[in-house]
Amino acid sequence: MKVAIVDDEALERRALCKMINDHLPDVEVVAEGANGREAIDIAKQYCPDVMLIDIKMPGLDGLQAIEAIRREGLDLEFIIVSAFDLFDYAKQAMRFGVKEYVLKPSRKEEILSALERVSQEIAVKRQHEERNRQLHEQIRRLQTFVENEWLSVLMTEDVSAEEWERWKELLPFSLAVGMFIVLQFPDPAKSDEWKSWVSEQLEEQAPARYLIGRMASGRLPVLFFQSPDDAELAWKSAVQGFALDLTRRFSSRYGAALYIGLGSPVSRLDQLRLSYYEALSAARYYAEQQKAQVGFPPAEAMRVGRAAERDQQLFEALRLGDIEQARFVCRTYIDELTSSCPLPSAARKAEETFIWMGRLLAELGIRYGRIVSFASCRSAAQLKRAALDELDRIAADLEVWRQQHAHGKLGKAKEYIDRRYAEPLTLEEVAEQAGMSPYYFSKLFKEQFGITFIDYVTNVRIERAKGALARTDLSLKEICFSIGYNDPNYFSRVFKKQTGLSPSEYRKKVQAR
Repeated sequence: MKVAIVDDEALERRALCKMINDHLPDVEVVAEGANGREAIDIAKQYCPDVMLIDIKMPGLDGLQAIEAIRREGLDLEFIIVSAFDLFDYAKQAMRFGVKEYVLKPSRKEEILSALERVSQEIAVKRQHEERNRQLHEQIRRLQTFVENEWLSVLMTEDVSAEEWERWKELLPFSLAVGMFIVLQFPDPAKSDEWKSWVSEQLEEQAPARYLIGRMASGRLPVLFFQSPDDAELAWKSAVQGFALDLTRRFSSRYGAALYIGLGSPVSRLDQLRLSYYEALSAARYYAEQQKAQVGFPPAEAMRVGRAAERDQQLFEALRLGDIEQARFVCRTYIDELTSSCPLPSAARKAEETFIWMGRLLAELGIRYGRIVSFASCRSAAQLKRAALDELDRIAADLEVWRQQHAHGKLGKAKEYIDRRYAEPLTLEEVAEQAGMSPYYFSKLFKEQFGITFIDYVTNVRIERAKGALARTDLSLKEICFSIGYNDPNYFSRVFKKQTGLSPSEYRKKVQAR
C-alpha cells in the first residue's frame, strides 16, 4: 500500500514515517508535503492509496486540499492527523469521505490501527472492483457473442416473427434503420490480419453504429445501423464514402485491391437479410469484374445473389427434414436454369450448387460423393430427375445425422442437465457440452424433444422439488437452493405455475395421502 504524508511540521512527518517504516513492512511512504497545494500535486503525481494529512497548514488547508482532490476524481483515502478536536472539522471531514480522524500528539498505536483499518477497507474495495471488472468483461464478451450469433442467424437462417421478438429482447440496442456491407479481401489466408485492420478503421471512422460478422472465404460482413434516438444519416452517401476511403487506405497500406459490396438501407429487422445478400452479391460481382471497388449490386449481380439465397433455402429445408419443400425448391431451380440458359450451362450451375452442399455436409461430418455427373444429362427432364435423386440421397444422409445428434449429442446434453440441474445452468454452457452453437443447439433441442431448453431445465428442477417436498422435511428455502434457484419467492412462483399449487400446498396435499 502506498502512503503520502502532508503536514507543515517536519518533525511530525519524520515521526509518522518512522512509525510506518518500523511497524508496517507492506506500507511504503511514497511522498511528503508541507501544505495543501503540495498535497494536490502529490495526489496527482504519485497516486497514493492513503494520505495522512493535517488540517491547519499555511495557504490551502487540509480540508480544502481534500475537497480539491475529490473534485479531480482521484481515488485515494484520507486519514486526518490534527490537533483540532472540533465537531465542525469532523463533520466536514465526514462529508469528504475521510476514513479516520486521529488527534495529535499522535500515538503510535492509533496511527498504526487507523492505517490497518483503512488498508483492510482498500483491500475489500479492490476485490469488489476486480469482481465488477470481471463481471463487466464477461457481460461484454457475452454481448459480443450474442451480437455475432444474431448476425450469423440473420444471414443464414429463415427466422420466424416469434424468433425476431426474442432477439429484440436479447440485443442491447433497437434498430430503426440499417444496411450491410461485405468486404472481399484479396487473400483469405490473411483473414485475421485483415479483420483486425478493419476493426481499427471502424473504431476510428465508422459513420454509424456497427456490428462485425464472422470472416468466411475471405469475406467480412459489417452491419451499420441506427437506433430510433440517433440523428438521421444520409445512409447511401455516408456508407459509400466510408467504403471508398477504406479501399484507398487498404491499397495504400497493403498494395492490394479490396472490394466492398453495399446493400440497401432497410427499416425492419426482417429485411436485413435482403440487404446482406445484396451486399454479398455486389462484393462477388465487383471482385470478379475488377472494374470498380465499391458499389451497390447491379441487376446481373442480384441474380447471383438470389441464387445464393435459394441454395441456402434448399440446404436448410434438407437439414430440417422438410424434404417436400426441398424438392419443390430444387424443381423450381432446375426449371429456371433450363429455361434461361443452354443445357450444358444449366448442368454446370446445378453441379456448383451440389458441390456447395457437399462442403456444408462435410462441415457436419457427413461424407458425400455424387454418383451421377450432371454433365451427362441429355435433356432438362433428365437433369431434373438426376438433381432430385441426389437430393433424396442427401436427405437420407441428413436424416441419419439428425438421429445421431438426437440420440448422441442431444442425449448427452439432457444427461448433463439431469446431473447438474442444481447449478446455474446456461444455454451457452450446455450447448458447449454438445459441441454446437447456442442458437443451433436451442433449435435442434426443441425439434427433437418438443420442449425448449429453459422449459426442460425448469421441469427437471420442479420434479426434483416435488420429490423433496414429498419425502423430506427440508424447508422450502433449503429445497429452493438445492434445485438451483437463488430466490425462494421466485421458486414458489415457478412451482405454482407448473403445478397449480404453492410448494406448501403441494407438501400438505401429498403428505396427507
